[in-house]
Amino acid sequence: MHHIFYIMPAFTDQYDILFKGLKTGMHHFGFDLDDDFFGHYDNTDCLGGEIAVSVEMEKKDHLLSLFFEFSGYTRVVCDRCLDEFNIPVAFQSSLFVKFGEEPENSDADVIYLEENEHKLNIGGYMIESICLSLPLRKVHIDDEQGNSTCNRTMIDKLKSHKASGERQNTDPRWDVLKNIANKYN
Repeated sequence: MHHIFYIMPAFTDQYDILFKGLKTGMHHFGFDLDDDFFGHYDNTDCLGGEIAVSVEMEKKDHLLSLFFEFSGYTRVVCDRCLDEFNIPVAFQSSLFVKFGEEPENSDADVIYLEENEHKLNIGGYMIESICLSLPLRKVHIDDEQGNSTCNRTMIDKLKSHKASGERQNTDPRWDVLKNIANKYN
C-alpha cells in the first residue's frame, strides 16, 4: 500500500525538507498550514483551516524517521446541514523514508527515494494525514443542553421532506418484508 501524494504545484517548495546537507541526528521543522495550503490541493474534505505541524526528523545513513504532531482546526462541510464548520485536529503520525528501489511488499508508512535525492516534499503527506484523521461522519457538535447546533433552516427543511415522504403509499411487497424484519428485531 502506498501513500497517495497529490501533484505538487510550485508553491509546495516551502514544504520541502532539504536533508542532504544535514548531519546525522535529530532535526526539528515547523510548518503553519493555512487556507492557502488547503487551497492548493484538490480536496473536498478539508476546505481550509489553521494547523501547526511540528516535525522531528532523525537522520541516519540510509533512513529518515519523521515524527509529526498536528494541532489546530480544519474547516469541513457538515454531513447533516451542509454548513461549513471548524473541526479540531490533534494527532501524531510517523513516516519513514528509505533510499533505494522499493520492494514489491512495502509498508504503508515507508516511502522510498532514489539514492541521489536531496529533498523530501511533505505537503502531500500532511494534507493526506489531516484528511484521514477526520471522523467518517462530520456534524456540528451539540450544545451544552444536547441540542444540535446545525443550521436550523436546513434541519427544518429536512424534517418537512421526511414527514411528507412517510405519507406516501408503499409497495405491499416491501411492507411484508418490513414486518418480517421487525419481528426479529
